Amino acid sequence: MSGTSMSCPHAAGFTADMMSNSTYLKYRPYLVKAKIMAGATDSIAGGNDKVGLGGIDFRSAQYSGYWSWWAGGNNSWDYFDRLDSSDDGYVTRRVYISAGWDKVQVALAWMNRGSYTYNHRNNAHAIGMDLDLSIYGPTGGYVGGSYSWDNPFESVKFTPTVSGYYTFKVKRYANRDARSVVKMGMYVNYYN
Repeated sequence: MSGTSMSCPHAAGFTADMMSNSTYLKYRPYLVKAKIMAGATDSIAGGNDKVGLGGIDFRSAQYSGYWSWWAGGNNSWDYFDRLDSSDDGYVTRRVYISAGWDKVQVALAWMNRGSYTYNHRNNAHAIGMDLDLSIYGPTGGYVGGSYSWDNPFESVKFTPTVSGYYTFKVKRYANRDARSVVKMGMYVNYYN
């Protein structure tokens, strides 16, 4: 058996179990989405356009990793940017990652107003807010990034070569819908 009719019940069950286990997730669907996506570490044949990021490893997503979330009005982006001591247009987090971890998968997910997306569905860029994710290693070297323009998530997978604090930088590339709010979550999943 295959397809969305099989994957949807599994994803819904996983979501319900996560929300039951961690009550802070009940009010943060954007963080739930990031956690699920970061936990999609099992390879499935067919490519990203057919299977997304892969099969969800429940244990990996639920019990390992680091998470962060931000929520506020549209203009709160500047506030979140200033919180990291650098008013540079990026919302930044630093996370310790061990080179002993075989792989790391990071997912950033955010909310867009459905009415805006629907009303602009024929536009080249239908989503109201577009974010980008860049990752830098402990010495400041670029590790990887995700810069898609047509979905409300970004994902990066990498193998840590050195232990230390990695810097995760989120940039609001586009803010077409000024009525939208900032609701985004990031999950850093480490797995073998």
